Amino acid sequence: MKKIAILLLFIISILPTLAQETTSNTNPKNNTRQGFGTHSSFDAGLGFVNPKFKTDGSAYFFEDWNTEGVIYTKKNGSFKIKKVNINLYDNKLEAIYDENSVFTFDSNNLMKIVINKKAFRIFEIDGELKIFEQIFRNGFSVYKHYSVLYSEASVNPMLNRSTNKYIKKELYYLYRENKLTKMKLSKKSFSRLFESDKVNSKSIVEYIEKSKLSLKKENDLIKILNFIIR
Repeated sequence: MKKIAILLLFIISILPTLAQETTSNTNPKNNTRQGFGTHSSFDAGLGFVNPKFKTDGSAYFFEDWNTEGVIYTKKNGSFKIKKVNINLYDNKLEAIYDENSVFTFDSNNLMKIVINKKAFRIFEIDGELKIFEQIFRNGFSVYKHYSVLYSEASVNPMLNRSTNKYIKKELYYLYRENKLTKMKLSKKSFSRLFESDKVNSKSIVEYIEKSKLSLKKENDLIKILNFIIR
């Protein structure tokens, strides 16, 4: 028994350092890989264990891993890669290898990512490196940043949370003259941010209202940006 206890303590101590993570069927709070090499922590405690719940949504940008990409790095040049995805919960670039193991890229070495013809860049926000999707580029660029919240299911009927759920939120940023600025999607703030010698804020607002467009719909937003740079 003493040898078994020592072995268990040794396994627990090395788990955080393993490059190849182990799979788990329990879907803990930190589960973002959905079966692709999830690392689950050892629980030596006693107490009530919730039953398994269905999980809605995903923490990943792409719905599946049938992807191809090109990774541009600072130190190693560029290279092509398959089965690559962006973990929005951890805000990391990941790739599957050996069928059930996940490799996480060091964001400090990443410059640009292109996956299935979608472009992404790395920017520092509040001291942390984040991955942004580029949705527009013509004279200036507009990027979208995703954040993911994890809502854990509960057996308590008063909470009305019968499933685990990943909730995605989006923020848009203007990148102009090497400066990243968060975009407020009200017509007044937006028009002031984008007014220039070519187009004033009043003209932008008039175009939005006349065309019955919404800044909160991405397709409409791109139409408005094209009007601004016309």
